[in-house]
Amino acid sequence: MQIEELATRVKLLGRSVLDVIRGASEDADMRAVTGLTDSGDASFSVDLAAEDAVLSWLKSCPEPFAAYTEDMGFISEREHPEYVLVVDVLDGSRAFRAGLETACVSIAVARFRGKEDTRFKDIVLGYLWETKSHTVFTARVGRGASITQEGRAVATFPSVARRLEDIAWGFDVCGRPAKELFCIIGDLINASAVRGGCFLLNSTTFAISRIVLGRFDAYIDVGARIVEEIPSSVERMFEVGQEQVLGLFPYDVAAAYLIAKEAGIVMTDAYGRALDDRRLLGSGPETRLSCVAARNSLLHERIMGYINAKFDELSQRPNA
Repeated sequence: MQIEELATRVKLLGRSVLDVIRGASEDADMRAVTGLTDSGDASFSVDLAAEDAVLSWLKSCPEPFAAYTEDMGFISEREHPEYVLVVDVLDGSRAFRAGLETACVSIAVARFRGKEDTRFKDIVLGYLWETKSHTVFTARVGRGASITQEGRAVATFPSVARRLEDIAWGFDVCGRPAKELFCIIGDLINASAVRGGCFLLNSTTFAISRIVLGRFDAYIDVGARIVEEIPSSVERMFEVGQEQVLGLFPYDVAAAYLIAKEAGIVMTDAYGRALDDRRLLGSGPETRLSCVAARNSLLHERIMGYINAKFDELSQRPNA
């Protein structure tokens, strides 16, 4: 299938998912928790309704697509798919349920090389649709990223922050070890909250898209690194009633990854390693991700220096 035809089909899918979500915005039943997703996160009625639209699209599509979604996991309606869709039908479900604007429909398209072998570097298309506006972020590998609103190009803002004290940035706490998380990012919150700003948006895609727009300077999620380096943090989560250790998974950031990359954003894991060779399909512990995205390499280097120093400091504490 030609990439242009592929892009047209995916846009139609995104709009149909967006229609379902917007239609549910005033439905009180859409707030209901219906169970757990494939990754162990809470699943809401609005998510299931939107995922039904994805499944219907797959069944009616004449081409052999596969898909990976948050709720349904891996789906292949036909043999030998050429492409796989990586879909988060509503990244920011909690914000959406609260009536906030920080949520996106996220769809990435990758060349399918098998469930175990498809990687981030195989992504060829990425789309983000904001649920509360008509803003769309689009990227095609090697062709750059674009931002449109009702068909018109949206201007971006130049990044002006050079010091960590000046950055505007986002982070997340859902399913992360909160005590250790704030030991790592607490000083950065104190340093940047006044001159820059720190924001808990409950949507990774929305936060990263703010960097693309030039509104944010960075997004930081060190949750997976905490779990890897400080196993006792997980035990403490369970002691206080947390049922799952969550974090970022590939479906959360697949589309945002390509959009950010094509927009010149530096995006790695919280060790500073590239995401290109990470598995794209899956939501188990082996695919859990961390993320540091920054508007330029200078800020990324400074953020990584800060994070590494804080992990060194935390590891030396008696109860770490």
